[in-house]
Amino acid sequence: MGQTFPDAVRDQLLLFDGVEPNPITGVLLPPLYIPVGLQRMQMLWQRKLAAPQTPVNGAAATAHAGEACQEFHPLLVPIGDDTTGDLLVVDNRPGELRGSVLTWSKVDGYFGTPTWPSVADMWADVARALETGVTQGTACDIDPHLTLNGCAAVFTADGYLEWEF
Repeated sequence: MGQTFPDAVRDQLLLFDGVEPNPITGVLLPPLYIPVGLQRMQMLWQRKLAAPQTPVNGAAATAHAGEACQEFHPLLVPIGDDTTGDLLVVDNRPGELRGSVLTWSKVDGYFGTPTWPSVADMWADVARALETGVTQGTACDIDPHLTLNGCAAVFTADGYLEWEF
């Protein structure tokens, strides 16, 4: 991919090489994303760059991390896939927000502020939500932790994870 990944991305890939899409096991990253391994990351990245891109109002992809862009920038690194074309990406463009995690929409591109400041912050946020998750249909004395993108971990009676938002 011709770039150096932020430390947290390298750490994630050293810990595990993503998961394959599986409708039975569901998703791990809220609300609808599965973590991708290096091979799938590269395939998604190549596919996005090869797709025809039309900038909105003639605006080209910007060069600074955290800035909105319509086109898929070569320095956006896919780390989560919803299998419909939307992605969680690490913004590897230069700037203060380099390494932040944002949602990439196949329709809208990226607009707004990053969801998480880093991959490490994303996993810590997900872990807090999993630790305070509730079982579907049961009364609970505590409110579950909402991730920074507004999702709560809810476990089905069979023990499967669902993200409610």
